[in-house]
This record gives sequence, C-alpha cells and structure tokens, in this order.
Amino acid sequence: MAGTLKVGGKVLATHDSGTDEISLDSATNTSNMSFDANHAGIKAALNASGDAPIYACRAWVNFDGSTNTAGFCTIRGSGNVSSITDLNTGHYRVNYTTAMPDANYCVLVTHENVDYGGSSWLMSSLGVTTSSVEVAAYNIDGRAYNDTDVYCIAIFR
Repeated sequence: MAGTLKVGGKVLATHDSGTDEISLDSATNTSNMSFDANHAGIKAALNASGDAPIYACRAWVNFDGSTNTAGFCTIRGSGNVSSITDLNTGHYRVNYTTAMPDANYCVLVTHENVDYGGSSWLMSSLGVTTSSVEVAAYNIDGRAYNDTDVYCIAIFR
C-alpha cells in the first residue's frame, strides 16, 4: 500500500507499494535521521547475521613507511586519516581527520608480507589519543626499528 508520512503538514517520507521502498524527503530530512547500528536493516545491508553487535571501522590507512616528504609518508588509500607523520625510522603518527570520541579504541597494525631476510617483526601502537595514534615497526632479530614499504592500520571503536 502506497502512502505518505507527514508530521506537522510536512512530508517526511513516501512509500512505493510497487517496489516496497520508503523514500525520505531530502528537503525535510537533511540531517535528522539516525539508525541504531544494530538495526535489522543495517545488519541486512552489511550481510551481518546473528545477534552479535556491529562496531564500525572508524579510520583506516594503507601507507608507504619508506617515504618521507617534508616529514610525511605517502598515503595509498585511507578513510578518516588526514596524514601520516614520519617521526623516526619505523615510527609514525597516524593523524585523524575527525577525532575519536575518546582514546578507548582498538588499533590493528600490520605490514605487507614481504621477505625482510627472515627477520621477525613486531608491529605495535605506542601512543593513543583522540586525534592520533603512534605506531612502530620493530625488527626483533635486528633489535632495531625499521621502515616498511606497506603499513596497514585499522581503528575500531
């Protein structure tokens, strides 16, 4: 059944019975809509079945840690990351475009699986703030920090 949702005489949404779709009126609903992240429709759109809640990746980046142009590394791709500061060999700061709500988030750090002479690598986060996180690549066998070509970082909150 087709219909229109009105509040105070303003059209908020319309329903098309032929496609069973609800369309929001963009003139009325510019930024007033919100959905629970665990709403059944959101879960279906993300192909996330089951009862476990959904937590979003709040920032991610793939960058070249072996580059340094005026103190910054080259970003290959990212979301909510404004820049990568090269602090020292193997030590970087990931700067967020939009700050995290607090510093209680999870940092996942990895690098491309390349042959570094059989060395063991430790990838870690060193300092977490609402505006950035510091990460490092440490060669355990060589007992030194080393630059890596491909760094991949994801932030979950």
